[in-house]
Amino acid sequence: MNQQQLQDLIEGGEILEALTLVISEAVEIEVITCIDNADLDQVQPSTSNNCLHTRLNLFTGMVDHEIDLKLIDNPAYSELQRWHTKQVRQKQNSLVDNLANLEKLRRLFLSRN
Repeated sequence: MNQQQLQDLIEGGEILEALTLVISEAVEIEVITCIDNADLDQVQPSTSNNCLHTRLNLFTGMVDHEIDLKLIDNPAYSELQRWHTKQVRQKQNSLVDNLANLEKLRRLFLSRN
C-alpha cells in the first residue's frame, strides 16, 4: 500500500478499511537475502539456499535471525551481511512510517466520532 492508496481510502470515508490495511502491513518485517551459486550458462536454476533471514514481529516482540552455515565460509559473507542489515534497517523505517499512518488514522477516527 502506498500513501496515495491510503489517502484515497480515507477521503472515501473507508477509515476502517484503511486502518485494517495499515495494521496488516505493520505487524511483521521479514527480510531474506540469498546468494545463488548457479552457473549463468545453465538452464536449470541452482537449488542453493545460502540465505540470511531476519523476521521481526511487532506484537509479539519476536526477533528471529537465521544464517545458513554454508554462507559463513563464503568470502562475500561480510559484505552480504552488511547489505542484509541495511535492508532490515530500511524495513524498520518502513515500519515507523506505518505506525505514523496508524496514529494519523486513529486521530482521524477519533475526531469523527
